[in-house]
Amino acid sequence: MADKHQIERAVEEARQLLAEHGIECRTTADELKLWFEADTLYPDITLDEVLKLKLIVVHEIVEISEVRKLGLELTKDVILKNLDAVDSAHLVAADVEMDLASKLGEANHMRDRIHDIEKWCVDESVSEGNRRKYRVLLARTKAALELMDAKARKEV
Repeated sequence: MADKHQIERAVEEARQLLAEHGIECRTTADELKLWFEADTLYPDITLDEVLKLKLIVVHEIVEISEVRKLGLELTKDVILKNLDAVDSAHLVAADVEMDLASKLGEANHMRDRIHDIEKWCVDESVSEGNRRKYRVLLARTKAALELMDAKARKEV
């Protein structure tokens, strides 16, 4: 299990990465820990697993920031009581995550996440409006990957 120092370091690194790309995020390590104590609809990735993947840490802290902007408190039931609002925050976080992955040339991360985005596009618990937005995100992610792959082929 991650200790407080590991969580703080991961959050600080993610906030720094966001700041380098013009995005301010004030999410704290304590908020990240609280977020992972909240109940969810589905089995989810653990905090220990998240801390190993810098772009997933970015995703989570942006999602928390968006949830907080909506005036929601990070309680045990915040996700289950606010499914649509939290999903909208999740969508913003996924968009930021994929945009940063593209800018950083993290093609493998993007390929790994395409499967998740595809699931979100058809998830019945997601509003039709957000499913449409996830489809746009999926198309943008695939297009960015095609460009990255074409560039890599030219360099060979």
